[in-house]
Amino acid sequence: MASSTPAAPAAGSALCVLDETAATRAWNWILARQGLTDSRRLSTAWQVADATLGLHAARLPSPYAIVAARTSDPAIPASLFTGPVRASLMTVRCMRKTLHTLPLPLAAAAHTATLRFRDRDARRAVLNAGHAPAAIDRMIGQLCVLLQDGPLPHRAIEARLSTRRVGVHSWRLAIKVAWERGTISYVNAATAWNREARTFALTSAAYPTLNVSLAREQAITELVTAYFERYGPATVRDATWWSGLSAADITAALLACGRPVIAVVTPWSGDPCLMFADQLAESTGNEAITTGVQFLAHEDTALKAYFQTRGRYLGGLPQRRAFNQIGEVLPCVIVDGLVAGTWSWNTRTAGIDVDLVPGKAPAPIRRQVKARAATLTETLRSAWAP
Repeated sequence: MASSTPAAPAAGSALCVLDETAATRAWNWILARQGLTDSRRLSTAWQVADATLGLHAARLPSPYAIVAARTSDPAIPASLFTGPVRASLMTVRCMRKTLHTLPLPLAAAAHTATLRFRDRDARRAVLNAGHAPAAIDRMIGQLCVLLQDGPLPHRAIEARLSTRRVGVHSWRLAIKVAWERGTISYVNAATAWNREARTFALTSAAYPTLNVSLAREQAITELVTAYFERYGPATVRDATWWSGLSAADITAALLACGRPVIAVVTPWSGDPCLMFADQLAESTGNEAITTGVQFLAHEDTALKAYFQTRGRYLGGLPQRRAFNQIGEVLPCVIVDGLVAGTWSWNTRTAGIDVDLVPGKAPAPIRRQVKARAATLTETLRSAWAP
């Protein structure tokens, strides 16, 4: 019978083998540290954003539902709409050029580590639009003067600055360049999870403690270290897909971080996974961690963190059961870390519809799913704008 504890690395090797049982424990340990188990819920939206390495924010419902999944009080996801929480979390376009809402230290690292790709795209857009970079810089200067009095909706900015000579499209380009550089910041001022009130503010005013002086190499090291701290064991391919960084960036960052790394053989991939050696014993310990029934958000960070090792939660299911045609992960129901179905918000009934995979959920689990769906329905209704 296979052992449920990892085999010790061979002499002179950093290789460790996790059998199915130990790998499952490690995956549920990762989820539990994020608050995705009833006994270890988190108590603030900031804690959730830190534990998940950002709230995926490319879709409006995602941040609210990600926080709701990991906390037990409906007031906690609703706190995302309050001034103090907005001041402590920053939404940046970063990993794979996708919006994430992160605590300020992580936001600074994510922004700087991934800036090169976004800056390249912004410069190309300026060139394609026929603008001189110096002209865009002058427009950004005017934009910063306008925002000195406080945040403004993007349409108000366009209305105040547009002229017959410099039209709306040019100003939209200037706003994009300023945002990509980090000169201005995006703030969704809405008070419902299904609404957007897009405003922009001076970054220096909205987030005065943000560290904008990170070198790119330092930022990459901090981001990659944070990823493996939260999501290891994972492959280099997982990390490159999640971050948009190169494999060379990932490996250089792991060397630079100074923490011993161990290579781990898992059932999830033919390539070895990597994790910090000081987390191995805790993640695969003899005390079994089960995470039970959990409702994850659309584009939930726990599932979007992986690409090569999605077998850890698909468990043999085809990817179409958990992902849509454009590669977005659907709102999923997981049971002890494995996808058991999907859920969706029904705008007509203002309730949750659940679609479980046939044969994946026995009667006791179905009852838990129904109860969890009812609880989440109330949490979503409390901050929904019909």
